Amino acid sequence: MEQKVREEFAHTLVIYCSDGRFAPACEHFIRQTLGEEWYDRFIVPGGAAWLCLDVLTVWEHEMARRHISFLVDAHRIQRVILIAHQSCGFYERYRLSPERTVQKQTADLQAAARILHERFTGIAVEAYYLRIVDGQPCFEPVTLQTPDEPLPSSAPRA
Repeated sequence: MEQKVREEFAHTLVIYCSDGRFAPACEHFIRQTLGEEWYDRFIVPGGAAWLCLDVLTVWEHEMARRHISFLVDAHRIQRVILIAHQSCGFYERYRLSPERTVQKQTADLQAAARILHERFTGIAVEAYYLRIVDGQPCFEPVTLQTPDEPLPSSAPRA
């Protein structure tokens, strides 16, 4: 089957972790559940964590902001989808309990959404946490604050 290259850009950006164990589930969820057949991708270890500035992500933070800014501006991105997943090796370096790791990932998704809203007016941002339940992927929506709401106290600040 021959694939054609589109001339126009996609207007959705998906940011998620590069862990190959979860990629097929993410792609299926994005296409089948969220209805996005055509989208740009920013896929790196830890995904949206790169947008959050802390002592372990200084380099990643700057790279992510620069490259995501390019995509949003050049491709006129209107929707951003953030996905984090359980058992993420990127977060293992924090040496937190599984429960605290999920809390940190959720806070990072919320902070990343806030950063995107502050930098780019008018884009829609949504976030999901991927858990494995009985061997099956389960995508749970993550509650995000509106741009005027303060971040939770546990969220990293940019």
